Amino acid sequence: MRLAYRQGLKDIAESITDYSYLEVGFQHKFRPGVRGIVDVKVEAGMFLNNNYAGFADYRHFMGNRISLVTADPVGSFRLLPYYQYSTMDKFAAAHVHYQFRKLLLTQIPEVWLLGIKENVFVNYLATPTSDHYTEIGYSIDNIFRFFRVEAAVAFQDGKYKDWGILIGIASNIGGGSFTVR
Repeated sequence: MRLAYRQGLKDIAESITDYSYLEVGFQHKFRPGVRGIVDVKVEAGMFLNNNYAGFADYRHFMGNRISLVTADPVGSFRLLPYYQYSTMDKFAAAHVHYQFRKLLLTQIPEVWLLGIKENVFVNYLATPTSDHYTEIGYSIDNIFRFFRVEAAVAFQDGKYKDWGILIGIASNIGGGSFTVR
């Protein structure tokens, strides 16, 4: 559980910043039996007052639009353009990442014995302008103990928006991503 508060103070060192921001967050990893591992991260926040907040003070979300990203698979968006839904209002974000012990390819004993994992993830963002931005994806993780390949689809207000194939560093090593479009 995380609770954060930020205050922009006007007239200190000639500052014009004047806002109050409150955020709560929760992250948890658990095993629903022997079938895999679930990672959940939920955050919500709001500007209690936003008389003036510079763009750097907005709440930004971990997007992915460059070639090499070192982002945690739980807590980052795969296809979200940088800054498009940054806000100085309220927001809610949720990330669910399920690593299966055996799903599709890992039903094959040789694949499973190589240590390859399969994951399914859902990312959600609600801001006044994001129109319920949602990503759904599937990944094959721990390829050669080092790589991850993901396929993701983005929706906005339930309508198709974008898709991508992502290549990254295995989740158990560091979670980085490399985008191929």
